[in-house]
Amino acid sequence: MLKLPPASAWATRTQTVAVSGSTDGTTFTVLKAATTCTFDPATGNTATVTFPAAGARYLWITITANTGWPAGQVSEFEAYA
Repeated sequence: MLKLPPASAWATRTQTVAVSGSTDGTTFTVLKAATTCTFDPATGNTATVTFPAAGARYLWITITANTGWPAGQVSEFEAYA
């Protein structure tokens, strides 16, 4: 789950996000190819990215586009099994 600041702080935006994972922190494999995530204040400014279960100790998110700012933005990044 990816989170942005609360609804009163930021407007709706979309970001293109990819997730990679690694067991050693050096060699990463793509777990989720680039996908568009919508962050909407009306639904808590969160986005859920799902991918198949993987035995990864390290996760890396890559943001390549953002309609609300010229850089990627994430306040919290949560991973659940």
